[in-house]
Amino acid sequence: MQKTLKEDEEESEEESDEDESNKPIVKFEAIPHRGCVNRIRSMNGTAIVATWNDEAEVGIYNIAPAIEALD
Repeated sequence: MQKTLKEDEEESEEESDEDESNKPIVKFEAIPHRGCVNRIRSMNGTAIVATWNDEAEVGIYNIAPAIEALD
């Protein structure tokens, strides 16, 4: 996520101070995956997911460690 380059209105000094404290914080965990993900499905809400990549290969992953690292 990035701030847009163009602003519709000029910001005052007070608004820019507020924007600094309200910037989003994005946390993520990378999971090695071959190719682009075409589809992803979870197994009944568990941490087991299956992906299908652009090379027609299916991968099965346990993403519980990644979820725990983000909590």
